[in-house]
Amino acid sequence: MFKSLKWKLSASFIALVLVSILVLGGYLIEVLERYFIEDLRGQLLTEARLVREMVAPAIDRSDRSTVMVQLAERLSRVTETRVTIIDADGVVLGDSQELASQMDNHLQRPEIQQALTEGIGISERESTTVKTRMMYVALPIEGPTGPKGFVRLALSLTEIHRALSRLWVMVITAFLFSAVLAAVIGLKLAERLTRPIQEMTLAAKRMAEGDFSLRTYTTHQDEVGVLGLALNRMAQQLKETIDEVSMGKSKLESVLASMVSGVIFVSGDGRIDLINPAAKKILGIERNVLVGRPQAEVIRNYDLSTLVSRVLKNREAVHEELLLLSPHEKTVEVNFTPIHGQGEQNLGVVVVLHDITEIRKLERMRADFVANVSHELKTPVTSLKGYAETLLDGALDDPETAREFVKIILNEAERLRLLIHDLLELSKIESKVDPVRMVSFNLSELLKNLAVKFKPQVEEKQVRFALVVPEPPVYALGDPDRIEQVMINLIDNAIKYTPPGGRVEVRVSERENDVLVEVVDTGIGIPEQDLSRIFERFYRVDKARSRKLGGTGLGLAIVKHILEAHNTQIQVESTLGQGSRFYFTLSKGNR
Repeated sequence: MFKSLKWKLSASFIALVLVSILVLGGYLIEVLERYFIEDLRGQLLTEARLVREMVAPAIDRSDRSTVMVQLAERLSRVTETRVTIIDADGVVLGDSQELASQMDNHLQRPEIQQALTEGIGISERESTTVKTRMMYVALPIEGPTGPKGFVRLALSLTEIHRALSRLWVMVITAFLFSAVLAAVIGLKLAERLTRPIQEMTLAAKRMAEGDFSLRTYTTHQDEVGVLGLALNRMAQQLKETIDEVSMGKSKLESVLASMVSGVIFVSGDGRIDLINPAAKKILGIERNVLVGRPQAEVIRNYDLSTLVSRVLKNREAVHEELLLLSPHEKTVEVNFTPIHGQGEQNLGVVVVLHDITEIRKLERMRADFVANVSHELKTPVTSLKGYAETLLDGALDDPETAREFVKIILNEAERLRLLIHDLLELSKIESKVDPVRMVSFNLSELLKNLAVKFKPQVEEKQVRFALVVPEPPVYALGDPDRIEQVMINLIDNAIKYTPPGGRVEVRVSERENDVLVEVVDTGIGIPEQDLSRIFERFYRVDKARSRKLGGTGLGLAIVKHILEAHNTQIQVESTLGQGSRFYFTLSKGNR
């Protein structure tokens, strides 16, 4: 609110008025306080001199104790002050308010000491006798050889303080009243001054947004009025100029901006005249101001820049497929077309870029997939053929050998079945033929059932298995059949690659926004260089050992695709020789 000029002016005006009142009020009260104190001192001093004249003749009498008490009381009634008569040794002879015999020696009182040294003693302090702040005036009663005693008059300062308090109340009342009045006047004045500026600010904002129809209307003849007229003229001129420029430019920009292919126009002198967003994205260019810069500085790819220069020089169309390494590796199909003007004028070259990275990637993936599948199928088929031929060549006559070979054939057939099953499952997941059912399910119960299923495998492998599930049951959001498939793959791998005596642990943690699922083992671990590739199809860290344990090389690829369909990612941490930790998160479900 106080960023507004209106409020700044109003606040400054109000602050000026209030500070002036406070300073003036404080100064006035200070002056009045000094005036009252000085007047009180003068009054007490005059009355003290009169009292001294009345007390001096009687201070030498033999019955002075009684006389002084009576005299102090009588003079107190006349002067309306507290009167104290003290001898030269500081002993109180009479006091108008207290018993003199019970009062302390007053010789060391500040006013008495000052009167003794300077002839007049004046002090303001709290009375030790009546416990009230008072003003004291003391005068010595002179004798032939020095003071014979002292008279002291005292008056309470309470009334003065009350009067000053009333003055402060008046000042604060005036302060509050002035604050309200100053606020009203200040806001009115500030609004009058800032209204034209607000109109011009609104007009400037509208112009910045492309609306030049708004005008400012002010009757002021001062600098603000002149500024408003200048702003109106500028808006009209800008509108006319921008309409002319944008009419031709908008068509070209809309076409280029909507293109998927990148387009760059390089002028005849090798400078960038135009580059569309698709080209910036393909080349990894983040800067906006590129027009007029040398093409080699903008493109920053040696092969592409060299081809541009060659086409500018030779004026011949070129078609190339380039590998760009920055900002990340991609394959780009580039067409260079020279532009000729009248005669032999070289206007430049148009460069059209098509990102074919995904196409080439899919081609490589298809080739790799076919090669991997062929290799994986070739091994069990070769084994089946070899053992079958051996049986036909005479091994059937040896029952023991025949039984052993049939068992191997059965194992290879099972391995082939698993491979085909995993291939079909992976194909089904990737093609999204069977969409993921996102429902709330009991994750705790699912894992407990899996722990029962894996019990024979755990006992056979002689590993320790632990399921850490919190109470009450944890519910997650997802496809329970798919999540069960994920957990079967992760737990099966953990058991397979954990040596006897090791430990496999499945943990579930319910967090504020999601559910964390972890499978931790103390197995052989995964080398660091292999961690980024273990989720690829058919990738095995130890191929011989994986085949021996019955792995197809597709389990973790299936896990990855299932979890990606659940909008989450599988993560892995592993130390070679110490074990691995696979973990992922799921959205929380409703109980």
